[in-house]
This record gives sequence, structure tokens and C-alpha cells, in this order.
Amino acid sequence: MPVPKNKQPDQAKIVASLAAECHVPVGEMAQLYEHERALLAKWAHTTAFLHIFAIRNVLELLRQRELGLPAWR
Repeated sequence: MPVPKNKQPDQAKIVASLAAECHVPVGEMAQLYEHERALLAKWAHTTAFLHIFAIRNVLELLRQRELGLPAWR
């Protein structure tokens, strides 16, 4: 079923899915996701794919944390 063009994906579902996948508490994942999304939204000309880039950034942040590397932000 196609998603309407202007409809953003359900952020609660995204956060819950990421939390389960990464074994991170939902509250912590919600904070990480919202922070990354807000940073991206400041400069976005369009928000259609904002959730995709926020997810990518959160996963990279968690990967670096797992490796013990300093945050890249």
C-alpha cells in the first residue's frame, strides 16, 4: 500500500523498531532520534526523507558508541 506523499512515517514506530533492533531502551532511543531529527530539520529544504537520514545518524552514533569511539558531532 503506497504512502501518501505528504504523510510522514509514524515516529513512535520508528523509535520502537530502532530500540528493539539495537537493544536500547525506548526512552533513550527517542531522545537520540529526536535530537538527530531536529539537527537535520534546521537545514532541510524538504522533510520528505528526514526520517531516513535521522535513522542513519542514530545508527552511526550507536555504532561509534559501541566501538568506544568519540561522537562525530
